Amino acid sequence: MNWIIYAVACVFLYGIMQFFIKLSSMGGNPIVSSMIFIAAQFVAQILLGAYFISKSGLDISYGSIKYGIVGGIAAAVATILFFLAIQQAPLSKLVPIVSMNLMVAVILGVTFFKDEMNLRIAAGVILAIISIYLLSNSG
Repeated sequence: MNWIIYAVACVFLYGIMQFFIKLSSMGGNPIVSSMIFIAAQFVAQILLGAYFISKSGLDISYGSIKYGIVGGIAAAVATILFFLAIQQAPLSKLVPIVSMNLMVAVILGVTFFKDEMNLRIAAGVILAIISIYLLSNSG
């Protein structure tokens, strides 16, 4: 399957996820809500992962394990912080600010993976920053 199809599916699923996180965090302790979220994600990840591994095989390296653990810890901390923030902030303002994570990923990709950075990509990054500013500072 083409990577763009996966990426577009992620856009919709991450948007839906953030909507349900907001609903979940409105009814009490955001830490408890984040733990329920992570538990549900864990179960779904194990089931879906097992299915896809059965189709493609188990091919893993020490680097994959090490970086997966570090990324998982970063995701856990970010998830808890997101739940704490979303309880206090409107979804329409919080999500654009949190979406600045894309800029971090672009910078890391260009720096460490030598991803392409040309005028068009730089313009897209600048426009994304402007749009995030406009969305998060609107009325």
